[in-house]
Amino acid sequence: MTERREERREMGGDGTTQAEQRSERSGRREQNKAENRTALLKAARAVFAEMGYGAASVRDIVRRTDLASGTFYNYFKDKDEIFEAVVGELTGILLQRHRDGRGRAKSTEEFVRLHYAAYFNFLAEDPELLALGRSSFTAVRTLLDKPDVRALAKALNDDIRAAISEGILPNVDVSYLSASMAGIAFEISMVMVARDPVDPDTAAEFATRLMLGGLDKLPRR
Repeated sequence: MTERREERREMGGDGTTQAEQRSERSGRREQNKAENRTALLKAARAVFAEMGYGAASVRDIVRRTDLASGTFYNYFKDKDEIFEAVVGELTGILLQRHRDGRGRAKSTEEFVRLHYAAYFNFLAEDPELLALGRSSFTAVRTLLDKPDVRALAKALNDDIRAAISEGILPNVDVSYLSASMAGIAFEISMVMVARDPVDPDTAAEFATRLMLGGLDKLPRR
């Protein structure tokens, strides 16, 4: 009898044990936290795209969600931190595209062209991301040394080394080549997103010819 009473005390009304109930509550809390963070990031991306980093505020971001004002600070310290998280999330997507693109290259030209095409098309194909680029590129520039963004540079260095070992690229200074390719991509993208219409194919062609042949290889206007 005693054992049965103890067992009933440990069981909930639905037949689950207290441990199972605690685990379920913990699971729901973690799910809610993940959903709240996702909602804040989605709202922040929209606000930064529409208003620009400088004009946007934490209040503007929270207003785009169903969350209470104080909830924001359970996930992010300030506007800078959520902006860094937005850029980091986008960087992760771009990183995968670069890996998928450059990994298919069979020649020097293809390696360079796929690098630029992945970057410029990534910016151009998403209207919200394009707007974010137009309004907040100066703020993005300040994040170039952050770990998420540095991952792009590391991946490019790794891919260049692999391409050199496979004979796809000539045996040149990896760090200089990586810096050159990344710098050209970023600076041309700033000009590209400011144009109307945005033309990622022309940007990729220009960057590829500049990298492979210098000024003599650039298309004439």
